Amino acid sequence: MRGDALGIPIRDGWADGATIGFGIRNVIDPGAALQELARVIRPGGTLAILELGEPVVPGVRAIYNWYFRRVLPRLGRLVSHHDSAYSYLPASVGSFPRASTFAAMISSHGFVDVTAVPLTLGVVYLYVATRA
Repeated sequence: MRGDALGIPIRDGWADGATIGFGIRNVIDPGAALQELARVIRPGGTLAILELGEPVVPGVRAIYNWYFRRVLPRLGRLVSHHDSAYSYLPASVGSFPRASTFAAMISSHGFVDVTAVPLTLGVVYLYVATRA
């Protein structure tokens, strides 16, 4: 079955849970997608979202941002022979809400017990929540 994050083609409360891996920041309206996920996940069901973030440790953050903005796009172009390869990535991560803000957004769309677990020094976050 194919669907859109803003219009999931299943009935209300059908799913025990849902996962998204490195995709929520690419949805045009993450809040609407969270609302749609709340619609299809049964009460007590689980939402798990894995998404890129930015480290909060100052030294690590500086090194990460240098690599992410300067080195990674060049490597992407070199390997793929495509001028814009990996150029969108730093911009999309930079414009995505910080972990605490996104966790609050999840909470405001029908989920409780929201946790944002930093992985790899905050380069990646795992958001886990329960459908209220």
